[in-house]
Amino acid sequence: MIPKKGESGFRVPKRLKGVQPTLIRQIFERALPDSINFGLGEPDLPTPDFIKAEASRVTIEEQNGYTSHAGLPALRQLVAEQYPHLDIGIPEVCVTVGSQEAMTAAFLAILEEGDEVLIPDPSFPAYENCIRISDGTPVTYRMPAETGFGFDIDEFKNKITPKTKAAVVISPSNPTGRVLTENDLKDIASVLEGTGIFLISDEIYSDLYFTSEKPRSASEFYEETLIVSGLSKSLSMTGWRLGWLAGKQTEVIKAALTIHGFLTVCTSTITQKASLLAWTEEADIAKREAREIYRRRGAFMQGLLKSELGLDATDPEGAFYTMLDVREIGDDMEAAEKCLQNRVITVPGRAFGPEAEGFLRISFCNDEDRIAEGVSRMKEALGR
Repeated sequence: MIPKKGESGFRVPKRLKGVQPTLIRQIFERALPDSINFGLGEPDLPTPDFIKAEASRVTIEEQNGYTSHAGLPALRQLVAEQYPHLDIGIPEVCVTVGSQEAMTAAFLAILEEGDEVLIPDPSFPAYENCIRISDGTPVTYRMPAETGFGFDIDEFKNKITPKTKAAVVISPSNPTGRVLTENDLKDIASVLEGTGIFLISDEIYSDLYFTSEKPRSASEFYEETLIVSGLSKSLSMTGWRLGWLAGKQTEVIKAALTIHGFLTVCTSTITQKASLLAWTEEADIAKREAREIYRRRGAFMQGLLKSELGLDATDPEGAFYTMLDVREIGDDMEAAEKCLQNRVITVPGRAFGPEAEGFLRISFCNDEDRIAEGVSRMKEALGR
């Protein structure tokens, strides 16, 4: 059909119908000057000096052309060694432009039209959109608000159908900060065993935990697991864009690598070279220090929300988020809007799924003075 004069012939492909910028980003773009950011999930701590110094050195001293599509062999080997229980090597690791590319490449590699993917509700909204872009159908399983957004194995099991191709788990969780326990992961493995369903384990926050031990990887319990992770959160390297996809499913990794090669060619060579230091003693110290800072801030934030606003917030087990229950005030979108007009960025729970409606996701990526000022502004905005 020939378009009329002045009319574009372009039609959005079916797979992009309904795919829009996230509500998180829409709210952030409308923020007033001097707003306090309780919204974006981005560490405020600086990238460690030794990482920055190494990036500077290789920029000046070395030739930095393309690496192989899959990334520097030395870097891929370090990633593989991070999962000794898998007994994988360089071929089973693809270095990507952040963990979100790893996630999207995994979906594009395994999904066909009509395939279903289970995702938690609430969860990071990119999952739903990236599944749709990959011609898949997102199906949510509830992490019930009444249990503090804990995992429910019966809810997970009941959402599996003959069309289920993959399931997603996120631990620690964005947006809730909850961690999947060893028993949760064993239950998931038991339900999936023999089904051929892929388990995509988002472990981008795995080094930011406040539990007594580091959260276990789903890949320790279920062989058909694809690990999505990176350095953005643990070493404050969001803009450096270093992530990876890893797992025993060599053919899936190869397919994702083909997609990655055409999309990006390779991850920044300078970033890859500097990231080789992310598995050093210096890096371990930096990660421990960051964990302690965020643990302290999370406790401070949670206590202040209760004492100043009289509202309950979830107890963070990892990442840098808490979910503030504003249901006694009213609509979460209206609460977020009031905060935004009073120069505090928060995210309404509905951005992450229906289960989180009535909550605000609050990030504690600010020092304690800024947290106190932000809560004070929220108190005024919400009339507490």
